[in-house]
Amino acid sequence: MPPAHEASTSRHTLDDARIGRRNGDASESYMDEPDSPFLRQGAHSSSVTRHSATHSTLRPETPNAMSGSSIDWTLEFARARNEAAQIDAQPGLRGVSARLWHASEPWVVVVVTGVVTGAIASCLDILSAWLSDLRLGVCKDMWWMSRGLCCAGLDPKETCRAWQTWGEVVANERHIVARALAQYSVYIALAVLLAWTSSAFVNVFAPHAFHTGIPEIKVILGGYEMHGFLSPMTLVIKSLGLPLAVASGLSLGKEGPLVHVACCVGDAALRPFRALRGNGARQREILSAAAAAGVSVAFGAPLGGVLFALEEISTFFPGSTLWQSFVCAIVAAVTLQYIDPFNTGKLALFTVTASQVWRGFELIPWFLLGIAGGVWGVWFIRLNAEWERLRRSSGLRDWPVTEVTVLALFTAVVSYLIVFMRIPSAELVVNLFRDCSEPDPYGLCETSNATAVVLLLFIAAFAKTLLTAVTFGSSIPAGIFLPSLTIGACVGRAVGLVMDQIHRANPESWVFSDCPADGGCINPSVYAVIGAASALGGVTRMTISLVVILFELTGAIDIVLQLMMAVMVSKFTADYISRDGIYETWINLRRYPFLNNKVDYRRDEVLARHIMTAATELACVSDEGWSISRIEGLLLQEGFSGFPVVRTLKDRLILGYIGRFELQQGLARARQSEEATASTPCFFSTSVHSLDGSTTTSRGQTPARGRQIALPLDPSRAAATATMAWDSDAELGPSIQDRIAITEKQELGAEALPPGRPRARPPSAGAAPARDVPDWVSLVPWMDEIPVTLSEDTPMEVVVQMFQRLGLRFVLLARQGVLKGILTKMDLHVHIHGDEEASE
Repeated sequence: MPPAHEASTSRHTLDDARIGRRNGDASESYMDEPDSPFLRQGAHSSSVTRHSATHSTLRPETPNAMSGSSIDWTLEFARARNEAAQIDAQPGLRGVSARLWHASEPWVVVVVTGVVTGAIASCLDILSAWLSDLRLGVCKDMWWMSRGLCCAGLDPKETCRAWQTWGEVVANERHIVARALAQYSVYIALAVLLAWTSSAFVNVFAPHAFHTGIPEIKVILGGYEMHGFLSPMTLVIKSLGLPLAVASGLSLGKEGPLVHVACCVGDAALRPFRALRGNGARQREILSAAAAAGVSVAFGAPLGGVLFALEEISTFFPGSTLWQSFVCAIVAAVTLQYIDPFNTGKLALFTVTASQVWRGFELIPWFLLGIAGGVWGVWFIRLNAEWERLRRSSGLRDWPVTEVTVLALFTAVVSYLIVFMRIPSAELVVNLFRDCSEPDPYGLCETSNATAVVLLLFIAAFAKTLLTAVTFGSSIPAGIFLPSLTIGACVGRAVGLVMDQIHRANPESWVFSDCPADGGCINPSVYAVIGAASALGGVTRMTISLVVILFELTGAIDIVLQLMMAVMVSKFTADYISRDGIYETWINLRRYPFLNNKVDYRRDEVLARHIMTAATELACVSDEGWSISRIEGLLLQEGFSGFPVVRTLKDRLILGYIGRFELQQGLARARQSEEATASTPCFFSTSVHSLDGSTTTSRGQTPARGRQIALPLDPSRAAATATMAWDSDAELGPSIQDRIAITEKQELGAEALPPGRPRARPPSAGAAPARDVPDWVSLVPWMDEIPVTLSEDTPMEVVVQMFQRLGLRFVLLARQGVLKGILTKMDLHVHIHGDEEASE
């Protein structure tokens, strides 16, 4: 399993490293701070000495490339708007074609993602079905076919002679013991081999391919950067390991991992398009659409996939993303339907043909199933979380492949003994949802043996709960949907059988007065569907999307109201006991800085200054004319993702904020200029000459400046030029700083100019400077001059709401314009969830 990611943007880290602090003046010493208020680029960048920094130049990095950082949604959306405005400003035919291509890019990516996701899902379905059936037998004439394809075209009641079990292959019917031993041995051997191969693939080639992937997708779509999680190697290994894991018989599903696979496809599809890969917000819009496609092909539920992306996955879901998700899900579903991997000609995987007449007395068992599903969901989540903590504390995580191999061996030995666990989970769910009017290969409808069937169903549900709790989270691709669906369906079918037996034993009771006289009052298959919905609702806490997914999954339009009721009761019950679903629990276990928009924060007595990182512990850049080499040294020694810009390190008056990538870009442009040298000073404010002839800035007194060196700007930054228009500014009255200076001079008896006199113009180009001052460069075009800034006395409730609704990465905290500290997303995460994760 991959290690916990260091996702800190503050003094809080995601591992158990010791917290470090800076002592002394930031302008004199750039110490190594592994637990810095801002993100580090990596451990390698924090050990560079000052001497090497002064003789090195930095190559600009790509934006959003730091694993463990997070994007600023407002900034990313602003970049997208600026780029669109730049394209719209292009004239002529070139402008028309540029606008057309710019508008078409996301749709090309969405369609490609849908087609590729549908094709991959079809291949995975075919491969996993064949490998699952291979544990039980083989097609005599065509060994590469699954049992369904081998026996296609036959009536369900006919015997398929083309399919042979391994016992029949090894020995004839007279050697019963040899047949049983051969069947048992091959079943266990193949289960262990498939699980070992899948886990080995994951641990050797792509550690990020383990688990379901949905918690990480939620965090990524929340703005978090996780380098390598969506890489092509992760896509390949998860696509290969998933069918092996499903076919091994471990208690897991393929639905969640298919969402991860789809997002990997979407990330790969947008890479050729610079406008998409270079903008974190637009990239996440594509990933939201890809997640919808993943659910669409996993369940054959395109509408459910769109709602899943809206309700469960995405943090920000604009209207354009909804439309793109719909198109991507539909394209993926059409591709899946065209290939038809199950040879059924329809998308519904678990068709429910039974119709249900509403009878009042059934509300009681349905409500009980909903309550049981909520309680079971909470219990399962706690059981799974405790096993994960035990895995970490006992050192079991150091032997991931061995753990999976032992789990596969134990699961195979136990599962073979119970018929409802021996068969693949998907096939079991099909039979649990099947009405008694259809073929019944496993005796679920035998009324004479109902007690034994009910007992076996409860045993299977309990055993699968324990096996799923220890399997989900191991180093193998594993989903939670199908196991939860199976467990809930087993319990629901058992309850339905019990209700049917009670009705048969007491047909004249007043409770069953609404039932027809000829029998057929209770339909256990309906109870199975309701039980499955309750279990899924309790473990995932999904609501609308879950109902739609189950409706599309089963085609059971007659029991949609019952499904809604069961999901509602299950969620109410589970939320009353515990607020976190399985995905939120794993986000907390993995210590990701994720702010859940569904959870309200209510602690009015806590202020921002109680949580913030103090300004004395921050690394800032100032408007004091730092040289290019000095700023490059800061970047080499400090791996932060950005720096507050202050007027001076002494007064810490906030001028703005500059990101690491933007600062590197500005320095790279300065290095390209023939006039700039390593000692050329850099300023973060525009120069204005005050009334007494000294050189100041619009923000206050700074060192004297000479001539500004013009730097080439990108078109998107051209509007933010650092050169002031002297002609437009000369007619203005004195600035606030000038007025203050005049007042002070008048009080001291010094000569002062009248307040109404305009500010002096700069000396002409031919005039000699008053004194020898160096030329300088302006980094204002690369700086955010209006970062989100709050008072340090702001209640934390307001701060949390701003982070949740605006998608902020950090806020600066000030008092009367003076920097007092910073609050980051990780600060909020640790504050809300406490420090219990750090002790694990």
